[in-house]
Amino acid sequence: MTNVLLPPVAGGQPLLDVVRHCSAETLLDALPDEYIDAIITDPPYGIEYESSRTTRMDGTSRATSGTFGKDEFDAGWLPNAARVLKSGGALYLFTRWDVAHRWKDAIESAGLKVVQRIVWDKCHWGMGDLRYFGSQVEDILFAVKCDHPLRWDKRGGNVWRENSRQLFYKEGNYDHPTQKPVNLMARAVILSTDAGDVVADPFCGSGSTLVAAQKLGRHFVGCDVEAYYVEMSRARLAMPYTLPMFG
Repeated sequence: MTNVLLPPVAGGQPLLDVVRHCSAETLLDALPDEYIDAIITDPPYGIEYESSRTTRMDGTSRATSGTFGKDEFDAGWLPNAARVLKSGGALYLFTRWDVAHRWKDAIESAGLKVVQRIVWDKCHWGMGDLRYFGSQVEDILFAVKCDHPLRWDKRGGNVWRENSRQLFYKEGNYDHPTQKPVNLMARAVILSTDAGDVVADPFCGSGSTLVAAQKLGRHFVGCDVEAYYVEMSRARLAMPYTLPMFG
């Protein structure tokens, strides 16, 4: 793919509430220093993952082959992400247990501090090598830039239970191989931003982070290298969506 050069924000209109067809590096290059309040993203983990699914969970066929590009470890975008993140901002980065240490080192080399590992309990274990235990959980590295105040009335735990299978059915859309529940992304949005803040996802996929931000009254900026997923994100953003409450 040839990246479309994005005009920088400085001296022009703010780059807000957009989904672009470009790389993470291109999007972040277009943003000024300390522009983003929170980055919530699910980049390729670098585990050479390929999805074997050819159907949605409702049994209908996928419009795509089920791939999202080569799954290689690439943390080159993180220094730019740290630059555009506001002082007091947060990064939520999805990963897997066996490469989490590589991502932690890369995040901290970029100048952010990883303060916690959040565990997403998916409430099912259909993924992974069928010879071994089912993969019921997924890791999220929670990092901050300076001191980050969490927006809560009562302290919560670092195990987040969200039934992705149920939420995929409700949305009726499972075209992305690693699509995350909107409600899961909404939890991070609520805990780390205020109304009117800017949330970024430089690997937006089917747009779950962006939908959560929009429905919660935040601005959003996102991109993906696959044009199909950019159009999917835009379509989902145009749809009505009611966020369920999380516990």
